[in-house]
Amino acid sequence: MFFLRKKNKPTIIPRSEHSLSRRDIDPDALKVLYRLASLNHEAYLVGGSVRDLLLGRKPKDFDVGTDARPNEIRHIFRNCFLVGKRFRLAHIVFGKKVIETATFRKAPAPDAVQDEHGLYQYEDNTFGTPQEDALRRDFTVNGLFYDIKTFSIIDYVGGLKDLKNKTIRSIGDPCIRFQEDPVRMMRAVRFAAKLGFEVCSADIKAIRKHAAGLANASTSRLCEEVQRLFVQQATERSIRLAYDYGLLEILLPSLHQWMATKADNREQVWQALQALDTVSAKRETTNAVAFAMLFYPMVAEAVEQLRARTPAGKRFNTFHARRLAAEKVLTPLVKHYRFPRALWMTAVDILELSDRLTRKPEPASGRDIRFINHGIFPEILLGAEVFKTLFPSRTWQIEAWKALYKNAGPVARQQREGDFIPPANPHSRKARRRRPHKRRKNRQGEAPQPPTA
Repeated sequence: MFFLRKKNKPTIIPRSEHSLSRRDIDPDALKVLYRLASLNHEAYLVGGSVRDLLLGRKPKDFDVGTDARPNEIRHIFRNCFLVGKRFRLAHIVFGKKVIETATFRKAPAPDAVQDEHGLYQYEDNTFGTPQEDALRRDFTVNGLFYDIKTFSIIDYVGGLKDLKNKTIRSIGDPCIRFQEDPVRMMRAVRFAAKLGFEVCSADIKAIRKHAAGLANASTSRLCEEVQRLFVQQATERSIRLAYDYGLLEILLPSLHQWMATKADNREQVWQALQALDTVSAKRETTNAVAFAMLFYPMVAEAVEQLRARTPAGKRFNTFHARRLAAEKVLTPLVKHYRFPRALWMTAVDILELSDRLTRKPEPASGRDIRFINHGIFPEILLGAEVFKTLFPSRTWQIEAWKALYKNAGPVARQQREGDFIPPANPHSRKARRRRPHKRRKNRQGEAPQPPTA
């Protein structure tokens, strides 16, 4: 089937010729689309949700594009909140779910200027048409629209062709687009790994040319995008592409330098990430486990260096050495990116304690019972499963630990005691939140307590 698209004319695929069905769209997203359409507004399902539905995948979220202005959207939906400073977005809330609804924006102006870092600065807070909104997006496969009125797919940027050819391609000149927003280079790598697509040659050249521009992006955005590189079932390919394109050298310089030293170092990283992808194909893994596996080979080498420096005859504490090595390796990155404590401290615990699951647990041991009732144990168990895949020749007692966790862990205690609250990850913000101080009542004849600061 061939699609002919004239210049400045969209390709429109009628309902009879595409596979996207309303049955696969979130019901709350449909409510937003129908409500806007009933009031004579243009209402399209936009972005990655259209791409994923056409590929037969389940979208993570559903975004809506419309010609209605933010204040109009707020008056249409009582459960709507406006967010953003440069461009107002409407968040329509359904319980814990948010349907992001945005007014069509104009494409960047071609006469924009560069700042001191060589990044193009655009005014992106002006409203536009659906075509201008499509041209403003990053990649062609993300520029597809689904019209709720006609149930057709609208393509202004050639996304259907790239979707068929499994290609990630920038909309417009990739050199300019990556200078507008350097984080788009990381998004290209992530989409290629997630979807199993190939990045087009023009984009690869532009990424290698402008990779250094990532250093000018905000630290908070880079921190978030580094964590998004841990793609379920495709982390190995995501990190490999980032290494091949020169992005890892800017994002994780210490790891890149260690990997570039010799081929064996790179092979160890690829094997660790392949084991992670194998486990994530069976069950969902966490960013902390992925973070631990990414740096495990580097930490293992640091442990051996500590072992070599231990004086003869002195006992070598392997667990303590692993923790010291992990903290030494991760500290520079944590200070630079300000990774969440729950991420990097949990990764350190995984690197330190996973080997404990190589011995058989003792149900009568208070130490083992306290271990399985600790909030960090589920992630230790998940990390041990990855290590078991990486080192199948070693003796692992994971099933025995799972049985003990089932019989004497938090869930079993909750069933027995009823009001028992399972422990949270001790490194999470919720667990570390300071509880309000309660003043003790004065006893009879006791002087009043002074107020606390």
